[in-house]
Amino acid sequence: MKKILSAVLAAALAGTLLCSCGKGGSDKAAAELLGAAKNSGAAFEELVSVEGSDIKYTYDIEESLYEDFAAEAAGNMAFADEIVFIKASSEDNIEKIKKALEARVQSRKDTLQSYAPAEYDKLCKSEIIVNGNYVYLIVGGDIKTAQKAVDKMF
Repeated sequence: MKKILSAVLAAALAGTLLCSCGKGGSDKAAAELLGAAKNSGAAFEELVSVEGSDIKYTYDIEESLYEDFAAEAAGNMAFADEIVFIKASSEDNIEKIKKALEARVQSRKDTLQSYAPAEYDKLCKSEIIVNGNYVYLIVGGDIKTAQKAVDKMF
């Protein structure tokens, strides 16, 4: 009887572990993920925090679409550097958030293309990533280093 009970418990535990790992994502707060990217050793230009209702103005993302966010962008608009982590409030909102970040990148490209080619290149190398319910964007000179630090958090 003990062997059967042990086998049932082991199977239940294995099933729970598999389900919890299936979709990816992180239980970390957006601010922790942003901190990992920022403190990765990659250099970013003069980042300042995007707080509260500024997410609507800066990224055109409604409050109902997310449950957590952390963002920092270059304080000087002549620089493209930016780190944004947004945790969607549901799977249905992931694509909406991704499109809003794509529009942000395109807008910044339009602004910087003619007078800041190096910054424009940073934007061209950036990528919007979806991991679980997180949608994020890292723009900087060394995004691979920042991305590796973030990957460890997921």
